[in-house]
Amino acid sequence: MKSLKELFRIGKGPSSSHTMGPQKAAQLFLDKNKTAQSFEVTLYGSLAATGKGI
Repeated sequence: MKSLKELFRIGKGPSSSHTMGPQKAAQLFLDKNKTAQSFEVTLYGSLAATGKGI
């Protein structure tokens, strides 16, 4: 049987679903586009309502 620490990761910020998911998606995209100099991202729904990050 797995422990809670194995099932759930402690994420950054008050809402891990709004930080860890986008962070992982951004890293995957960056890994596939290593020569890009910049990216422009448009957020929708609850992610757009959380505010601008650094």
